[in-house]
Amino acid sequence: MEKKYGNFPCYKTQLGFVTGLVKRDKEDLEKQDQWDTCNNMVIAWLTTSMTPTIRESIMYMRSAKDIWDQLERRFSIANGTRKYRLNKAVYGYRQKEKTLSEYYTAMTVMWDELESLNHLPPITVMTPEIKSFVEALNDQKEEQKLFQFLNGLNDEYGSERSQLLLTTPLPTVENACARILQEEAQREVLGKIKVELEGSSMFSKGMEEGYGAC
Repeated sequence: MEKKYGNFPCYKTQLGFVTGLVKRDKEDLEKQDQWDTCNNMVIAWLTTSMTPTIRESIMYMRSAKDIWDQLERRFSIANGTRKYRLNKAVYGYRQKEKTLSEYYTAMTVMWDELESLNHLPPITVMTPEIKSFVEALNDQKEEQKLFQFLNGLNDEYGSERSQLLLTTPLPTVENACARILQEEAQREVLGKIKVELEGSSMFSKGMEEGYGAC
């Protein structure tokens, strides 16, 4: 039989027990029993998704809201620690033996995770001033990514780094990576052509010396 609180089934009001919107009636005993039943059901739903260690830490709590509030406080602290570590990792990350593509991909993963940890209030009305502010904020975020990306590049890309920083306006980090990859590919082609030309030159010189000996 489906458990109900008032006229609503428990599964439809479980969020209210977690947020505290559905409160225990102070006078009606029948409603108190219904509230206790649904509250215990919500607690059971919460605890089944917890690890044993977390479950033990809240086992003496009798309110779904109290459990949720404690978990929210605990994991908001954990998120803060994670954000600190990610920011530290981003600023200290270096390309080293990784290819340019591997390095850029690793940076992108960290940026995306940091972005997922930032919770900004939704914008319900987009005025010209708000639009301008959001665009400026996004430009600053792109600049920060660009500087972090260039900072971790190997020294062999020093000239490309200087050229990109002198560009007005500054490129996005995606465009900067693409330009460096393009220049790297051109260097490889020119390097192969140079080797081939040097090989041909040496071969020709050898042939000439051979003819001279005859």
